[in-house]
Amino acid sequence: MWYVIQTTTGSEEALVCMIKEMISEDFYRECFYIKRECARKEGDGWQIHLAAMFPGYLFVDTDKPKEMYMELKGVPKLTKLLKEEGETFLAVSEEEQRFLEEIQDRQHVVRRSLVQLDADRKIISADGPVGLYLSHIVRQRIRKRYVLIERELLGEKRNILFGIRLEEDKLVDDD
Repeated sequence: MWYVIQTTTGSEEALVCMIKEMISEDFYRECFYIKRECARKEGDGWQIHLAAMFPGYLFVDTDKPKEMYMELKGVPKLTKLLKEEGETFLAVSEEEQRFLEEIQDRQHVVRRSLVQLDADRKIISADGPVGLYLSHIVRQRIRKRYVLIERELLGEKRNILFGIRLEEDKLVDDD
């Protein structure tokens, strides 16, 4: 079962590394954070980079939540959070876990979805994660290459940002 660990936004990667270093894999199968592909316009092409899909949230897959919680108390960056915020180790429901598994790949990256537009530049179809949740789109920013999808997650309704791409998009090299 998946659990969520809340942390400081921007420290997700460092904390995943620290947990992997300090806590035996006897207590968990995997610890990760979900990233998403983002596109930024550069000249006549698009620069792709990764950003945290859910800033400040890590996910841990464990069948030993109580033991894992106790082990997490020994992780320096978490000690303060666990004491001050109380419930920072939250269970992910089966439905939420299914949703998260559907939208990401094995590297825990949510890839940009290829979308098709009608004459009014409204999305009519899409592949990937956006295609799965097309009816949940609450905002689309074609020029900025993203959509917001409304979804219940971690106990509240959230607008989740997904990257999109068009057939004509050119990528810019990292040179």
